[in-house]
Amino acid sequence: MKLDALLSTIILVSFLVTIMMAVGSYVAYKLREARRPHPGPEHASLRALEDNAIAAGESVFFEQVRATDVAAAPAAMSGVPRG
Repeated sequence: MKLDALLSTIILVSFLVTIMMAVGSYVAYKLREARRPHPGPEHASLRALEDNAIAAGESVFFEQVRATDVAAAPAAMSGVPRG
């Protein structure tokens, strides 16, 4: 068997194995998502908080930091000793 045929076969097999693994991973992901329990009424307050924040254009989990806030921070901390 010539070297180029051997290398071509190795590349083809590795490509096919990669595709099969990708399909298998996708199927496993979909099965896991189908099994996931959906939040019940006990999570209604969290859902309402998220809906209100989205409607107001704010983030639920993160606080926006502006450049002016960062520039003002060293002046505010000038009296704080480091150490």
